Amino acid sequence: LLTFLFALCTMIGPLGIDTYLPSFHAIAKEFDVGPAAVQQTLSVYVFAMACTMLFYGTLSDTFGRRRVLMASAIFYGLTSLAAAFVPNIHSLILVRFLQGMCAGSGMVIVRAMVQDRFQGPEAQRMMAMVMMVFGLAPALAPVFGGWLQTHGGWRATFYFLAGFGFVLAFLLWRFLPETLPPHKRTPLK
Repeated sequence: LLTFLFALCTMIGPLGIDTYLPSFHAIAKEFDVGPAAVQQTLSVYVFAMACTMLFYGTLSDTFGRRRVLMASAIFYGLTSLAAAFVPNIHSLILVRFLQGMCAGSGMVIVRAMVQDRFQGPEAQRMMAMVMMVFGLAPALAPVFGGWLQTHGGWRATFYFLAGFGFVLAFLLWRFLPETLPPHKRTPLK
């Protein structure tokens, strides 16, 4: 179960990239913009994800791993839901930036949790298993995204991502133990 939860946490970033790729044309058509404008929704997502990955380790060292992961999953769900209701491309770009800010948490915090809980070869085995499951996300997400686009339009993709974020937050709340006890946390500086 722990491996599965860790894998879901690391999948959140790639799902936000690959699931909506088949919808690029539909988004451009609905908002009457060119491909470059739609590509900006991907660029700002990746940029925000990369930038915030620098801070998630520090935040989880201060507030606890579980709490930061749950907060980012909830906010990811909320921003995904907001993306499904945007009225124009500029709003979508802004919401995708906010969504990207949440997407980097999984990869960083999962590695810290593995280091908290496991040592040496056991930690390497756990990360290998997590990365194996993680590898499925970029492979399957465009196929699933294409199915969502065909049967529900591009907004269905963001409904799915919102559901993923909320379900992940629930699973983390219900089943993920905190791996960094309060006495080992460091003050935010």
